[in-house]
Formats: sequence, structure tokens, C-alpha cells
Amino acid sequence: MRAVVEIKGGFGNQIFQYAFSNYLKECGYKVSVNLQESVKQNAVVSCSQFGFTESSKILVIFLRLLFRVEVSKNGKNIFSSLVKKYFSKHSNLVNFNENSKKYLYHFDGYWQDLEIFTKQKDFIISCLSKSEILLNGINKPVTQGSTLLHVRRGDYKNVNEELNIKYYEEAINICSQKIENFTFEVFTDDISWVSKQKIFEGANAIHGPTNDLIVDISNMLNFENYIISNSSFSLVLASISEKKTSTIITPTPWMKHSRKELNLKNNWIKIKNY
Repeated sequence: MRAVVEIKGGFGNQIFQYAFSNYLKECGYKVSVNLQESVKQNAVVSCSQFGFTESSKILVIFLRLLFRVEVSKNGKNIFSSLVKKYFSKHSNLVNFNENSKKYLYHFDGYWQDLEIFTKQKDFIISCLSKSEILLNGINKPVTQGSTLLHVRRGDYKNVNEELNIKYYEEAINICSQKIENFTFEVFTDDISWVSKQKIFEGANAIHGPTNDLIVDISNMLNFENYIISNSSFSLVLASISEKKTSTIITPTPWMKHSRKELNLKNNWIKIKNY
């Protein structure tokens, strides 16, 4: 069985996609990846770092052609029936049947599945550790009580999916009572907004985006506890860095308007996404 996995979106989404790719590989698929142009231009990690090769352009074009035939209005067309017998495209795990063996698969989704990611955690850490900068962040001893608080606003404001300040107030209150030697630092894409919020006055530091994302990621991996936003970026960082002593706080539902939920871990603390 041959599988092509699309690698797209930001760092967090890419890590989920590589974890899913290795899951498929362990299931017996011959896996290659297709890097979308935005990923190639702003890559923090490479597909070779995860042990995968890029799919040929011809194969990618062929996959798109097969899908067009598969979903054609003339579903009883002999070509459409033949394609459905040997080819399948998926964008989520809902309709993916691992026991349905076909020759060629195209996976074009985000695969934000914590169960799969947890099983692939050692693989992800091993691959990221090939970067000396990320290795430093992963291996550096963490300070007891240190907590990363992530605020994502940016494009979320356009679709009204940014987290309400109440979420952060409740999260900080819980952490201050639960975590011994609690301290926190804020990482955000909207440093102006964060700086105006009274709740963040107790932060040891407030970090805005820099021009060196891989250094930012390395620094963000070096915390014991995480108050994450509804962003795959902080979700991945918390998942990678989680230790037995860690407290992880997440919003629920993940997206308030689409009511999107993730299979978040049972030991994580869920706070209402207002």
C-alpha cells in the first residue's frame, strides 16, 4: 500500500502530520510526503529529518486526477468505479478504515489526534533532536513550577475564535493554587494586547514573535507546565514537553463556534472556552 501525506500549515500542524505519517509507516504503508509551497518557504523542520522523502510532482498530480474522477457526478462511470477500488482520499480519521486495503492513499488533513501523537512522541522527540537548537531546548533542565502561557490572537480575531480573557484568569488562578513555586511567562503573537491585560502583570516575561522561529520553539520547550491556547502550536509543545509532574491546561471546546473538540488527555485540566 502506498500513501502520500500532505504537509501543510504551521509548525504544530506539521508535527501532527509527521506523527501520523510514521503511524501509517508502522501500519505497513509505504509513505512519502508532499510539502506545500508555504511549508517549503518557511520550513523549521525538514521531511528528511523525520525519515521521509518528498513525493514526485507527477504522483501528486496523478492523485489529484484520481480524486476528480472519484468524485465525478457520473459516479457509475466505469473509470470512477475502478478508481474507488484502488484509490482512497481522506481528510480525517472518521471515514478511514485501516482494514480496507487499497493500493494508493492520499491523506490531506491535519490529524490532530492526541492518541496517535502520544504513541509517536518518542519518534517526534528523536527527530526534532537532530536539530542542535531544538535538542538544547528538549534536554535543558526545567525549573520547578515554570509555566508557559500561550496567547494566540492574530488570524483568530478575524473568525472570532480567540480565547476570552476569562480563560487565562481561571487558568492562572488554578495554577497558582496547584503548582508549587508557580511562575509563568507569556508567549504571544499579540504582545500589545497582552501587555494591556492586568492578569498578565505577574508574568516573569512577555515574549512576542521574533525572526527566528526555531529559537522561539526551543525556548518554549523548556517549561514544566503549560497553559495552552486553542492552537496546534502550543498543543504540540505541551505534548512534547509533558512530564509526570506537569500540569497542562486546555480550553474546551477547542473551537467555540465550530464546536470542534479534540481527544485531549484525561489528566489535563479543561477550562471552558467562553
